Amino acid sequence: MVGPVVLITDFGLRDPYVGVMKGVIKSINPGAEIIDLTHNVRKFDINAAAVILLVSAKYFPKGTIFTCVVDPGVGSSRRAILIVTRNYYLVGPDNGCLSLLAKEDGVIGLYDVSESPFRLPEVSGTFHGRDIFAPIAAWLSRGIKPEQLGRPIDEYVKIDIPAPMIRGNSVEGRIIYIDHFGNIMSNIKKELVEKIGVKIGDKINVILGSRGFECPYVRSFSNVPEGEVACYINSWGYFEIGINKSSAADILKVETGEKVKIYK
Repeated sequence: MVGPVVLITDFGLRDPYVGVMKGVIKSINPGAEIIDLTHNVRKFDINAAAVILLVSAKYFPKGTIFTCVVDPGVGSSRRAILIVTRNYYLVGPDNGCLSLLAKEDGVIGLYDVSESPFRLPEVSGTFHGRDIFAPIAAWLSRGIKPEQLGRPIDEYVKIDIPAPMIRGNSVEGRIIYIDHFGNIMSNIKKELVEKIGVKIGDKINVILGSRGFECPYVRSFSNVPEGEVACYINSWGYFEIGINKSSAADILKVETGEKVKIYK
């Protein structure tokens, strides 16, 4: 069963790009259900797009067609791909933006759709969201089989985020996402925090890059006074650092990719 078409881009909403993609999809399949996941991915941030897809997918029905256009290499030799996983279809550039969800859900089919006969008749060098990805998603939503849309391939580009590791009484990971509020999300899952004996109400030591500080481990940033730092498990199940009613990323001056270490 094929589900809705879910769009994620870094286009923003000022320009007509998102609306035109939807127009192409509706022209091919007037009955398609289109859902906007977000169009405010930080410009060119492939890793952020990959993380957003990873944490969001399980809240969508089986057969959802995730169409990701965060594509700084548009017009280059990078391929346009379709990945079929156990539960979803993933459409987008072969730059890693689909790879975290593909790995998590398990790949059962992989296709190069760069030269698909189901593209628009004219393909520009700068707007593959309109000319390739939207049509592929639309034809999928109409029931066209993946093998008709492209040629099978064996590999795709993967994002390399080192897995978190327990070292003695500490866990080391990476910052993988910073949201609109400046909350700092790591790739350390709740289970790893619990494995080193950290419990709600504990004071823990945190090292971000070269900066270290003590932080209360609480259920939510609202459990600390306004302006204070809090550590907690976010709504996606990952260890996060926030500041009540302020931007932790701005105040602590960190970026995605930096190391995170926590210990009691």
